[in-house]
Amino acid sequence: MTVMLIQRAYRYRFYPTPDQADQLARSFGCARWIYNWGLKERSTAFYNNGQRVYYKDLAARLKGLKQDPETSWLSEVSSVVLQQSLRHLDTAFTKFFKKESDYPTFKSRRDNQSCSYMPNAFAFREGKLTLAKHEAPLDICWSRPFPKGATPSSVTVTRTTGGKFYISLLTEEDVSPLPKVKGEVGVDLNTSEIVCSNGKRYATPLKLQVLEQRKRRYQRACRRKIAAAKVSMGLSRNAKLSKGVKLPVSNNLRKAYWKVGRVTEHAANVRKDWQHKLTTSIVRENQTIAMESLYVRGMTASAKGSADKPGSNVKAKSGLNRSVLNAGFGEIARQLEYKAVWAGRTVVKIDRWYPEFEAVFELRIRPQRVFRFRHVNGFVQIADKAMIEGSECQY
Repeated sequence: MTVMLIQRAYRYRFYPTPDQADQLARSFGCARWIYNWGLKERSTAFYNNGQRVYYKDLAARLKGLKQDPETSWLSEVSSVVLQQSLRHLDTAFTKFFKKESDYPTFKSRRDNQSCSYMPNAFAFREGKLTLAKHEAPLDICWSRPFPKGATPSSVTVTRTTGGKFYISLLTEEDVSPLPKVKGEVGVDLNTSEIVCSNGKRYATPLKLQVLEQRKRRYQRACRRKIAAAKVSMGLSRNAKLSKGVKLPVSNNLRKAYWKVGRVTEHAANVRKDWQHKLTTSIVRENQTIAMESLYVRGMTASAKGSADKPGSNVKAKSGLNRSVLNAGFGEIARQLEYKAVWAGRTVVKIDRWYPEFEAVFELRIRPQRVFRFRHVNGFVQIADKAMIEGSECQY
């Protein structure tokens, strides 16, 4: 059996001391500020002057930013954190030019915060990890064993919206493919359940619906507190703040934001756990996996329209968009692809314009129960065809 060298990240939760949490908060803030500064500099240089700015140009200006009295606080964190933030920005632009993602956007302090360290900015000895600018090692909860003798090539620290701290250790290791099996399956992605051609169904967790309702309730509480803060400033409840005017944030508003972040993190964990169990089960039981290449961006496009041509059924379409994003079609496809490579399996992506699929798409106008039954039968034929002429099905 051929052994494959892969890069795998091991993620653990850790509990920082007050001093470590304070230092990490500085690192998060500086990494976010440098990312937004670099994005602004690159966008301004291109759209105003037609010049392209790269990583090396921005990295050469970091020393001047640290010496500037207005941004001298950047020297309080490791320089590797700032450099890696610029490298992440460069990677985002590379994906944009390859048409793999949208144009990079500015980072917000209300989202998950993260920063990365390279080997010259941390020490990993005897199972203890110490970051740059930190005096003591991190209190990591080793929920699963880290490979013996492995050395992390990079470390990423993350603080979630719920206030939890996680660390991801990237390392290289050898993996062996799983024993071959005779199973062949076609996977049909639906908003309510994932249907396989062998008759197995994987329903999306009902807990996600409960958490979505709870999140909306907490968001309404946030909006009420924001409106009250505007009234205290002498503005109307629906007034828009002018540029440069900051809203006074009360402790109750901070608690409301924290509740929204906590329930968002909970929903993400439930979804991730379900997706990993689903994809692992499919990869272990089948040698060939056929699935449709869905255009998720088009499926979740807004139906609002414009002022001249307003859309129809906007509320129903927004609900469908939430259901599609809640199931995470793109993440399921990504996990199936990389897990199949590690396990020695074959994933065949059927183009949505493939001729064999036209008859299946016509069944979407029928009742849902009939559609599911016929769709599964259609996938049985597609999985068989993928074995014979897989080169024609891939794109």
